[in-house]
Amino acid sequence: MKNQVQIIHEEMRKLIKKSCASDPLLNPEFYSFQKSLLKFFFNAASVTINRDKHTITLYGGAIVDHSPRTLYNINQLSTTTISYSNLEETLKGCLEKGEKASRFYKSQLFHYNNVAQVIAEDAISA
Repeated sequence: MKNQVQIIHEEMRKLIKKSCASDPLLNPEFYSFQKSLLKFFFNAASVTINRDKHTITLYGGAIVDHSPRTLYNINQLSTTTISYSNLEETLKGCLEKGEKASRFYKSQLFHYNNVAQVIAEDAISA
């Protein structure tokens, strides 16, 4: 019998697969999901995925203090570019275990799991 963490990870893997199979121009919500996952894993302020060059650019910064109102210090921002050969496998490799990760994954599943149906329904307007 699977526990809750295993089920959440299995559903996240399914969502990652669905997001990578989707055309990012036709369904930008899945691109947003991919960026959110990468931001969470790498603790980045912003992420850009370049599918043509097979690169992920991470824009991060050091937090000045631990106050929830603290912004990133512009003098401490850094940019890192990483290459990937398979985006789906790269995203699946970003899945972590832990309470904080489980809460984040649950929120992502709730928000993005049925995004394809929502987009399709909204697109049929006259």
